Amino acid sequence: MPAKIKVAIISAVWKRPEVFDLFAIGIKRLQKIPSIKITVIISGSEGRTSRTMVQRHGFNYVEIANDPLGAKMNSAAIKAKEFKPDYVLCLGSDDIISPELMSVYERYMREKYDFIGVTDFFFYDLVTRQALYWAGYREAYRRGYTCGAGRLISRRLMEAWNWRPWEIKHSRGLDHSIQQKLNSIHHSSVTFSLLEESVFALDIKSSTNMTPFRMWDNACEIDPDVIKKHFPYVCVE
Repeated sequence: MPAKIKVAIISAVWKRPEVFDLFAIGIKRLQKIPSIKITVIISGSEGRTSRTMVQRHGFNYVEIANDPLGAKMNSAAIKAKEFKPDYVLCLGSDDIISPELMSVYERYMREKYDFIGVTDFFFYDLVTRQALYWAGYREAYRRGYTCGAGRLISRRLMEAWNWRPWEIKHSRGLDHSIQQKLNSIHHSSVTFSLLEESVFALDIKSSTNMTPFRMWDNACEIDPDVIKKHFPYVCVE
């Protein structure tokens, strides 16, 4: 049996405990995969409130100011270094990936790609019960770019970046920050479509979001039952 791959999942939390609990359920499903050892590091900014919310799920916690967001996310990445992961998986605290998607990730991690990402995403609004599928960037200057959530970064790249994948000056455009770093360093990469692989990654929207639920460019509304089938705990009435 091949050795377990060590993955550190990093994220940052701000309010929305009901959404974070759904995120935690998703993580615990991934932790059941026997071939991958998952450690979770979450940075928070609300003192005892966010610390308790994170630690009651067995996750590691870092307290830091909410702004700048780049520094907040970096703090989780720096903490991840202590666990000596093979890869770091970047997620928002409202993002869930399916175990089937993790299996696709594992295939590419075992092939030792430095960077692994997805080009499309699913969305679900807890308030309206609407669901969307976003097919990815199609502007010429961003075509082929991956989603910010669901990026897997190898230890080699993390070490080259001193475990700081985000620049502080890009705290309002974190997706672009990592893309710029990728453009400036030699690395092996693979990107793929969730739709083509028949796997799922879900961004949960609620009444409190940095980015509101709306019809983005290159998105279409889908039957919410698609989400309910793969993430039934998210769609509980």
